[in-house]
Amino acid sequence: MPTVTASGEVQSNCLEFSELIIDLDLVEARRSGKKLDLTLREFELLKFLAQNSGRVFSRDELLQKVWGFEFFGDGRTVDVTVRRLREKVEIDPSSPQYIETRRGVGYLFNPKGS
Repeated sequence: MPTVTASGEVQSNCLEFSELIIDLDLVEARRSGKKLDLTLREFELLKFLAQNSGRVFSRDELLQKVWGFEFFGDGRTVDVTVRRLREKVEIDPSSPQYIETRRGVGYLFNPKGS
């Protein structure tokens, strides 16, 4: 929930990138004001990448940081989740504005036009 300061000002815990807003308190994301239907894992991945904007993470790093130590899947799990996330977040998933692939390295959040 947004917090209210002593002066009555409402503060939200949001990450804003052009038309994409990630609300950490409400655990939701909006693009152009429309709420995106994200799974919890998709939201956690989006949040993690956005909080570390500009940094490239390998599949293994994302599995460790987002899925946690208890996850025993493979790196393709990350690829599938990124693909599904792009379908929801990006206007054109084939030409992403937010989540980029660095071939042979991994993924990064690199918002264009923010």
